Amino acid sequence: MAIYKTVSSKAVIRKVFRDLKPQNDNWIDDAIEWIGEALEHIGAAPQLTLKNCVLDITDHKTLMPSDLYYINQVAINSSVSPVSAVELDTLTTKVKELQADIAAAQDAGLEYSSTTSILHEINSRIVVLENVYFKNENHLQPLQYGASNFHQSMHCTGCVNENVAHEDTYIVDNDYIKTSFQSGKICISYMAFPTDEDCFPLVPDDISFMEAMFWYIYKKILMSFRTPAETKGNGITYQFAEQQWKYYCTQARNAANYPDIDKYESFMNQWVRLIPNMNRHDLGFEQLNNREDIYRG
Repeated sequence: MAIYKTVSSKAVIRKVFRDLKPQNDNWIDDAIEWIGEALEHIGAAPQLTLKNCVLDITDHKTLMPSDLYYINQVAINSSVSPVSAVELDTLTTKVKELQADIAAAQDAGLEYSSTTSILHEINSRIVVLENVYFKNENHLQPLQYGASNFHQSMHCTGCVNENVAHEDTYIVDNDYIKTSFQSGKICISYMAFPTDEDCFPLVPDDISFMEAMFWYIYKKILMSFRTPAETKGNGITYQFAEQQWKYYCTQARNAANYPDIDKYESFMNQWVRLIPNMNRHDLGFEQLNNREDIYRG
């Protein structure tokens, strides 16, 4: 696909107001949900944005980010300085304490600007330490997904298998990432739906996407039998809106998934090779799409 810029899905809601002229706006909260549903139905990878974050493991588990759609990889850094790791843990705990102090001050109507200033300084230091922790990709060790029926995170207290030697692994259990090691930090690479400052989804600035989401919202409004979206004698039925949605949904998906020139080149470099690029998981698939150079003696 051509790499489109993104716009806020508020543009779709403005189109609904402009074209349908609803009598009120009590459907907007529902429209945000409907736009998310439409994007999932379209299911095009370019809708998503790549993110990385550092998570704390406590008692073999950590809560996944709220905006996570799916995980690419999970990694640990076994070469980090113990001093940096201790400082990072200490500052993370301090941040939680300061956030609690600020919340209490807000409830009591007290001044908390000095606390906010301290919190900002600590967060800046945390960013530096997290870069130290995970910046060197050569020190990152991707974890494999656990295949054992007796994964380390699932053992009961005092289990005889708890100390069996094993390679570090992780599993996903509902909203948690569970690891074979009890505590520490992990870095996860994941895909998320991007949002604007008001948590409205960002969407490709493409007419097919705009039309697809417009018709999805319209058919949902018709299905809900609400008066705000009734238009004056337009004669549009639910069946017609459903047909338009399916047409533009397919068009948007195809346009988004069609590779551009650079992606074609990357794809070619991955597959047209004399020597297969095997076992790239341990390197986070780094340089997987580099061109293969052949030297002739």
